[in-house]
Amino acid sequence: MEQEGVQNDLVRRYQTIVLHDLDSLTNGDTRPKTLHRLRTHLRRLQAHLELVGEEANATLMANCVSRFSPLRTLQVLEAYLVKLQAPDSDLQAVRDRIQARRERLVRNRVFRDVERIVRRHAIPPVPVGQEWLAQRMNHLRELNGITLRELALKAAEEPRRKTLHLLRLKIKSVRYQEEWALHESHARPEMVAWLKHAQAVLGEHEERGQFRKLARKLGLTCSKDIQRDWRHSRKRARAFPSQLLEKVKTLSPVSLRLVKTDRRETTMAI
Repeated sequence: MEQEGVQNDLVRRYQTIVLHDLDSLTNGDTRPKTLHRLRTHLRRLQAHLELVGEEANATLMANCVSRFSPLRTLQVLEAYLVKLQAPDSDLQAVRDRIQARRERLVRNRVFRDVERIVRRHAIPPVPVGQEWLAQRMNHLRELNGITLRELALKAAEEPRRKTLHLLRLKIKSVRYQEEWALHESHARPEMVAWLKHAQAVLGEHEERGQFRKLARKLGLTCSKDIQRDWRHSRKRARAFPSQLLEKVKTLSPVSLRLVKTDRRETTMAI
């Protein structure tokens, strides 16, 4: 019962943070960290809904995250350009686009709309017991293992942006689901760390691809630098599916064990 209370408290806490951030953004908060935290906690609520079998509401949370993706991409691009020491003209072009995107969200009442959805659908109507939740987690690990293997095989054979993006989305979903088990006896902290690394490798490629498109659209003078970084990220991302499959030690309908990249060999069951 104590562990069940921890889970339920976390759900309510994440919902409270999301609602607070939505209110801040509605009232003029332009800080990138606020939007990033909002999207992260929406994903955590989505993962919990997936875990307890509330697929329809989980989809609603995922759609909420997607509504803020264009603004988040521009904010990350701005930080990237600052690090790149891009010309002021490039930075101003991106900042103008950020302002226009944010004004559109406010004008279309997107923050308020998402707030309404989170209040109504973020928390499961009936709390589930820990025994059922552990069984559900084991079932999802079995399904996730099979799906990850299939996506990795497809991406290894055809490492295009679309297939790599699908693999990244699945890795992200599994990571957030596994984070909900970190307070449980069946936690897999090593796997969560590995999933974060995998998400970073594939996420960098996706970001650079988006930056490349935006650079052309906005006529940025640093397009060549972005193109160069995109090629580097593409090389890493295209090599990743094969690396994933090479690390697979045992594959079955029940588990997927991965070998860590350091000197100690550790298995992580999904």
